[in-house]
Amino acid sequence: MGTPISLGRRLVAHVSILSLILLGACWMWADFSSFPALETWSMLLGYLSFILIGCTLLIGPLQSWLPASWRTTISLSIRRDIGIWAGLTGLLHVILVLVLFENEPRLMIIQENRSEKVDGWLGLFFVASSDPTMWPSPNWTLTGVANYLGLFAFFILLALWLTSSARAEKWLGGSSWKRLHLANPWLFVIVLFHGLIYIQSIKGEPHTFSDMLVFAAMIWLVRSIAFIRRAFYRKR
Repeated sequence: MGTPISLGRRLVAHVSILSLILLGACWMWADFSSFPALETWSMLLGYLSFILIGCTLLIGPLQSWLPASWRTTISLSIRRDIGIWAGLTGLLHVILVLVLFENEPRLMIIQENRSEKVDGWLGLFFVASSDPTMWPSPNWTLTGVANYLGLFAFFILLALWLTSSARAEKWLGGSSWKRLHLANPWLFVIVLFHGLIYIQSIKGEPHTFSDMLVFAAMIWLVRSIAFIRRAFYRKR
């Protein structure tokens, strides 16, 4: 069990992260004003999860700027708390998408095939066969590929979210836990491509490639500088 000071610090961190999430949602809401509320929230939560996943990748490189006594405990705690909210926003994004596709979402797809999709949310992944006795076929359109990437990212994110605690780290063992959480950069890349395909394939999407690519480039730059610095100091 954590001390009252550590519990209080984490409570402040969670409240701060939640406040930033709500501020970010309010700031972006006007860009999505042409969509119904549920669709707006599904897209906003997807963007916010992407940003939070990226922030977890920045904590490690930036911790070298902190005083030595803070580096391990504070950076790990903050990264874990941001990761928890990244998982929560990502999971809510997936849930809302599945709920929307159980009905008739007002999404205008640019690149789409003419085949009939399977009813409900399974239509995100499968195309109905012309022969009713045959199994549905995988949806290999551009948006179908994006949905498969999103599904893959969902399972990675769920695994990371469920193990974002000291108890899970102790249960898995330090080395196994670290190997699992080394998937975080790959998760970011998968979500990046998932988002870029959707930006390209859905009309009315208010954002552009640059909104995601600039953020991704910034993370790549910071992590590259941190890697070069570590390599330089090791040689010395």
